[in-house]
Amino acid sequence: MKTQVSKESLLNYFAGRATALQKQAIDEWAKEEDNRELFFEYLAMWESQNPQFIADDRKALERHRQRMLGVVEREVETESTPIEEPVIQQLGSTWYRWLVAASVSLLLLVGGYVFRDSIRYTTFETGFGQTRSLTLADGSRITLNANSSLRVPRFGFGQKTREVVLAGEADFSIKHLPNHQNFVVRTDKHFEVVVLGTEFMVNTREQTKKVVLNKGKVQLLYQEGQTNKQLTMKPGNLVTFDNTGKVSLKLTEKPENYSSWKEHRYVFDGTTLSEIGTLFKENYGIVLQIPDKALAQETISGAFKAYSADELLETLTSIANLNYRQQGDTIIITQNH
Repeated sequence: MKTQVSKESLLNYFAGRATALQKQAIDEWAKEEDNRELFFEYLAMWESQNPQFIADDRKALERHRQRMLGVVEREVETESTPIEEPVIQQLGSTWYRWLVAASVSLLLLVGGYVFRDSIRYTTFETGFGQTRSLTLADGSRITLNANSSLRVPRFGFGQKTREVVLAGEADFSIKHLPNHQNFVVRTDKHFEVVVLGTEFMVNTREQTKKVVLNKGKVQLLYQEGQTNKQLTMKPGNLVTFDNTGKVSLKLTEKPENYSSWKEHRYVFDGTTLSEIGTLFKENYGIVLQIPDKALAQETISGAFKAYSADELLETLTSIANLNYRQQGDTIIITQNH
């Protein structure tokens, strides 16, 4: 029989008024994935109704002190030893209260920070070798490449904000809204993309940070050294960031090729084997080792369809006349003589 949790019991839980049994029941209930959305919805409701809520740390500490005293009293009574006044005075001393206060504050701070992030955002993720298509509440369509994640605000998206956070690589088709509200893609790589309605690709991976614009117009906000800069991109623009944050802008005739992975198609244009090795690591979690440095700089051009890492590896090694062997978690590439 599934546990039933009422709105009233949830609000009491958030306010700290739930009994021990109620807390246990709600904790078990919230573990069910089908119940989490309702849990977060009522939490947001409770937070909006209690914007000035401030914990009374004095009362909390006093309650904690009384509980501690109760524990000591029970322990002493079990030993048939009378409670001595000095023990009570020690428990009530200033240093002890400060210690409890510091411990409680730290737990609340750390736990609240971690928990709040999961409350504020819904996170969509892909594993190695996976892609995933999403349609957001505002009608925008996003395709996540492998080994990527997108965080979307759980509440108010499309009304109060259209800001998302990307880690990895994704292709965006943004719907223009009547109120001209911006759509913002934030990253942890010191740049963000601001758009109204357009199609573009963003890659935030360590070795291949780039933005490619297919249609429309976007504004790129980035940091170069200690200076904040901005750049307005036009269709066909390809902007790349090196590991120092330096920006390079060039024009590409076929910007759609940079998101061809959506159709399981890989387009290479003078791409070195070393760069292809980076693709395998980022998309499939596979390490390609090329002991011959000259071979690592050999290039491959062409478009190849592949639905898996094995299929792509077989195709590339076949057309380039290469051998490969697996050693543990590493694929070693050599020239076929």
